[in-house]
Amino acid sequence: MLNCKAFGQTIKSPNFWTLSVVLIVFSIYAYSSISIVRLYPSISISTPIIKTPQPAHNNDVQAAANKTLEVQATTPALKVDQSSSIVVSNNVIVQPMNIEELEQEEQDGETPDPLIPPAKITKEERMEWFRKKLPDLEVLKSTNLSRAFHDRVVKFSRNQCAIQFFMIWFSPARTFGPRDFLAVETLMKANPHSCLVIISRSLDTRRGDKILKALLDRGFKILAVTPDLASLVKDTPAETWLKKIKNGEIDPGENPLSVQLSNLIRLAVLYKHGGVYLDTDFIILKDFKGLRNAVGAQDVYQATRKWKTLNSAAMVFDKGHPILFDFLQEFATTFDGSKWGHNGPYMLTRVIRRVGNTPGYNLTILGLEAFYPVNWVQIERFFKKPATEEESKWVEETVLRLSEESYGLHLWNKITRKFVINEGSVIDRLIKSHCILCQDSYDS
Repeated sequence: MLNCKAFGQTIKSPNFWTLSVVLIVFSIYAYSSISIVRLYPSISISTPIIKTPQPAHNNDVQAAANKTLEVQATTPALKVDQSSSIVVSNNVIVQPMNIEELEQEEQDGETPDPLIPPAKITKEERMEWFRKKLPDLEVLKSTNLSRAFHDRVVKFSRNQCAIQFFMIWFSPARTFGPRDFLAVETLMKANPHSCLVIISRSLDTRRGDKILKALLDRGFKILAVTPDLASLVKDTPAETWLKKIKNGEIDPGENPLSVQLSNLIRLAVLYKHGGVYLDTDFIILKDFKGLRNAVGAQDVYQATRKWKTLNSAAMVFDKGHPILFDFLQEFATTFDGSKWGHNGPYMLTRVIRRVGNTPGYNLTILGLEAFYPVNWVQIERFFKKPATEEESKWVEETVLRLSEESYGLHLWNKITRKFVINEGSVIDRLIKSHCILCQDSYDS
C-alpha cells in the first residue's frame, strides 16, 4: 500500500526533482532521434547512385524522376554497374543525398551567385577575382552524376518522344517561380507526347522533383539532368575554350558567366542530341510538329520585312547539323563576356548571315510572329486589363492572332518578371487557354 506521508516527503526532496528533469530530457531526446530516423532514412555519406533501366511507360517516368529514394541495407538483389558507379534495383533511380547536400538545398537560395563578377572593376581585377572563384564554380566541375548526363538523356529520349525539348535552369531551385513553371506547363499542354529535359543541377534534386511533381503525376515526360560541360563540348570547337576558362586564362567579362554557359550549352546539346531548345520565359501556344532546322527573327527591316536580328531563345535543329558546329566555333573564337548578347542572339545572327545560305544547310528563318510577335518595349500592354471597348477588341484580336500564327510568345522576363498579370489582359487570356494546372496566379 502506498504510504502517502512518505511519498509527500519524497516529492519535496531536491533529488527527486533533479532525477525527474533528467528523465524528461532523456525521453525527449530519444523520441527526437527516432523521429529523425523515420523522417530522413536516406541520409548517407557513402550511398551509391542508383539508376533505372529505361522506363516503359509514363508511370515509370515518375518513378525515374524520384531519384533520391534511399535503398536500405536490407534491400535485396542489388546489381552494381561498375562502369558508371550506378546501382540498379527495383526499377528506381536513386541519387545520393548526404547531410551537406540537404543543408545546401536549404541555403541555395540565400547565397550570392558566384558567377556574377563585381561591378566597376578593371579587366585585370576581374581576372584575379575569377581565378579565386574557380574552385567554387560547381557548374564547371565533373561529378559521377554529371558524367551520366549523356546516358540519361539518351535513355530518356527513347521514351516514345514525339519531339525532344531542352530548357536550361542555372539558378537555385527555389527561384524557379510560377512564370518559369508556366513555360513547362504550356509546353506540355501544346506538345503532350513530347519529352522535356531541363538541364539543371539545382532541379536535379528532391526540391526539383517536388516542383515538377504535379506534371509528372499527370504522366508528362520531364527529366531534370545535371549537365557535364566537359563531355558536352568534347570534340567541338568549344572544347579548348572550356579548358581555358577552367584554367582562368579567359576573361569571363562583365556579364554573368551563367548567361555565357547557357548560350554554350544550348548549342552543344542540340549538336550532340538534336531537338528543340527553349528559354524558360515562353508561353507555348502550338505543337512544334513540322519544324526543322529553324530559328526565329526578333527584329525585321520595316521597309522590306526581311529579318534583321535573330534570337537563340528558341532553336530547332537536327543532331549534328553543320551550322551548330559553326555556332560553337564562333562562340569560342569571338567570345566577349562584356557585350550583352554577343555570344547569344548576335552570334547566331552573325553566323547565319555569313553561312546560312550554304548548300545543304536548309535553314528556315521564321518571321516575328513565330516566337517574338512583340518586343520588350511594347510587351507591357499585353499585361494590362482593357479599360475601354476599343482595348477589349484589341485584346480579342491579339489573342486570336497569336493562337493562330505563333508557336510561342516570348515574355522577355528580364523586363517583365515584375509585371502583374491583370485579369482580362492578353497574357491572362493566353494562360487560361493554354495552362494545365491553371494556378490562381502566375505572377513572380
